[in-house]
Amino acid sequence: MVKQIPFSGILNNKRIFNPDFYNWNRIKVRYCDGSSFTGDVAAVNPVTNLHFRGARVWLAVMEDLLSKGMRNAENAILSGCSAGGLASILHCDSFRALLPMGTKVKCISDAGYFINTRDVSGGHYIQTFFDQLVATHGSAKNLLPSCTSRMKPGLCFFPQNIAQQIRTPLFIINAAYDSWQIRNILAPGIADPHGHWESCKLDIKNCLPSQIKTSGYNSWLHCFD
Repeated sequence: MVKQIPFSGILNNKRIFNPDFYNWNRIKVRYCDGSSFTGDVAAVNPVTNLHFRGARVWLAVMEDLLSKGMRNAENAILSGCSAGGLASILHCDSFRALLPMGTKVKCISDAGYFINTRDVSGGHYIQTFFDQLVATHGSAKNLLPSCTSRMKPGLCFFPQNIAQQIRTPLFIINAAYDSWQIRNILAPGIADPHGHWESCKLDIKNCLPSQIKTSGYNSWLHCFD
């Protein structure tokens, strides 16, 4: 029995909620690899039995969809939210390359524009995290060569370093106050061991003037000007 999955946003099949795309063929790819589908490590972790093969999952899914009719699409949109939004940026041009030249292809990233900025302690928590992620998953070979030829692979996981190099039309949607990035990039727990930012990072109205004026916070807001 096929399980019915409720869709929302541009995947909704109700014209009243999704007038532009309600009658399109819609495919939801479950996120399962932790690297926005860029990982490619042949060996399996002997301790955890984890597989770091997101790029292979991506290609397998695309090949299956192409064989089921996607190769005949007149219009195609690759979209995603959060880590999926990052995946839609990282794979935008490769998705375009899979389809015939006559197909109109666009990419939409929703809340996937993760910023490389200093945290409230002045450190580079998210940069270190992405460096480790790329190393663990063996992602370097699947990131944009035009970026990895100029800087270390971990930096090429940040949209700000690759978005301008993408040739396919790319639309980016991101809230000016991105609560996940405030909590996990600007003020992660490791950068705020005493919890001084706990209230502020959950609601900007709770921030003290001194917190608003910190260079890291001002830099963060400036990214969305």
